[in-house]
Amino acid sequence: MADKQPRIESILAIDIGSVNTQAVLVAQVEGVYRFVARAQMPTTLEEPWADVAVGVRHAVEQLSTIATRPMLGDSGMLITPEQEDGSGVDVVVITSSAAEPLRLVLAGLVGDLSVDSLRRAAAGTYTWVEDVIALLGAATLTEDARARRIVALQPDAVCVAGGSDGGASGPVLDLVESVALGAGLIEPTSRPAIIYAGNASLRPRVRQIVGQEVPLIMTNGNVRPSLEAEDLGALQSELENLHTTTKLANVPGLGNIAAWSTLPLLSTARSFGTAVQYLSTTGDPKRGALGVDAGAATTMIAAAFNGRLYPTVRSDIGTAFGGARLVAEAGHDAIARWLPFELAAGELDAFVINKELHPTSIPPDVRELLIEQALAREAIRATLKVARPGWPRSGSRSIGTWLPPMEPIVGSGAVLTRAPRPGQAALTLLDALEPMGVTQLLLDVYNLMPVLGAIATASPLAAVQAIENGGLFLLGTAVMPVGRVRTGEVVLGVKMSYETGGDLEVEVAAGTLEILPLPAGQQARLELRPRRGVDLGYGPGRGGKPLTVKGGAVGLIIDARGRPLALPDDAEQRRRQIQQWLWDVGA
Repeated sequence: MADKQPRIESILAIDIGSVNTQAVLVAQVEGVYRFVARAQMPTTLEEPWADVAVGVRHAVEQLSTIATRPMLGDSGMLITPEQEDGSGVDVVVITSSAAEPLRLVLAGLVGDLSVDSLRRAAAGTYTWVEDVIALLGAATLTEDARARRIVALQPDAVCVAGGSDGGASGPVLDLVESVALGAGLIEPTSRPAIIYAGNASLRPRVRQIVGQEVPLIMTNGNVRPSLEAEDLGALQSELENLHTTTKLANVPGLGNIAAWSTLPLLSTARSFGTAVQYLSTTGDPKRGALGVDAGAATTMIAAAFNGRLYPTVRSDIGTAFGGARLVAEAGHDAIARWLPFELAAGELDAFVINKELHPTSIPPDVRELLIEQALAREAIRATLKVARPGWPRSGSRSIGTWLPPMEPIVGSGAVLTRAPRPGQAALTLLDALEPMGVTQLLLDVYNLMPVLGAIATASPLAAVQAIENGGLFLLGTAVMPVGRVRTGEVVLGVKMSYETGGDLEVEVAAGTLEILPLPAGQQARLELRPRRGVDLGYGPGRGGKPLTVKGGAVGLIIDARGRPLALPDDAEQRRRQIQQWLWDVGA
């Protein structure tokens, strides 16, 4: 007779970020898993501690006090499993984003085929692309020049792709030879791994060329098995494994804490994506689920469609680190356009520098708060620009027109979750993502998404019940009509019938942003009547069936500002418009 699986009563989830470390307790309460308590402390990665275990123990000690449950013994070690007196926990899961990203060189045959596929695969993990080598194109290099570039950069890995399965061979092998030459000229202790994700039929020849002196990783699939197809999963898995074994493993003190974990150490990005992946399976299969994590050191967007995950991580831009890079990439004007006031000369640069020096600081006034939120908008937009080309197309709509229908949309990261007013978080998500249709806007106020994804690997039921029992904070339902209309024209009729009694009917004009009252804890029946040619995700002019919607912290949000979002060209008029939108959402 098979052994019964041990009963899991309690789970401790630890997430070690680049700035903060948090400990979360999920436990059974009256037979149902619930989020019980959370504690957060600064990550002790840098001097004088240089040991993340110090911050983890402080967070667990604080959690023990909050939850009135002793978790550490007298020796400082974790009490496990849970004891009869209620102390300790049954399962521990640990995630981390504290490690440096992998430094990569991408090498492919054609820039807009194999190289672009390599870019999208790399974007799904904690990576930093140092350089790109394309064998064919305007910037073609000689074999010696390709090798010298790799020697000069000394990356952690070189990803090689090219040729569909059974297709091109000679050019691919030439590329492998130059990469192997460059890697072989680097000191043995610093040699990069070569990750081959090209024409599968060439694997024996690739092994022969690379030899035994340079680490070689063969993926289980070609990122471009055919000209029309793309398969990034195998390469992303290898990059994830390499990051875990070479970067996370070297985070000081993490090895000691990892010994507590019931399961292998997971990256925060992968765990966050796992939670979004689950959310995509709980609703309408025609809609995807979307998670946005505006972190201190990284910005992540995880999209999932029918349970298939499409993660994108920008390891070079965050709300505290990488601000200067973001300003250089997006431009000063792109960030300033989201502000209801004029920036003084050098004010944005000074803010970015100060934030990097003091990443845990909280904006002292409304002005700096709005600057931080403006930077978050552009960080999300920059990440979305990388992410969207790799998503499946939605029906007949062009992927470049607007975001495909997504429900729910979850926002995470301190810049969103610590916003003084929920309308600010909602507006930041709407401005950055420009979604369409009807969706729920959720906020991960306790930063549970990464730990819920990790918990799901130990107990899927615990993750599901924790989400369903208040793990995520509902901002409200958002309705976003799109179509070719003139500003001021009526685009949508709305009738909301409250469960407590009474109806509210309004007509919404194009170019407006309206909030209808629907408090948290209440429900209403929503009927939508779009005008001809206006789309809510059900087809032009179709309102779909009446919906039952839940109230949230903001209410029912009607965003009829249009897609793409257009801001006035005149600076003063634009600032007045931004201020009006902030007032509209109660911010």
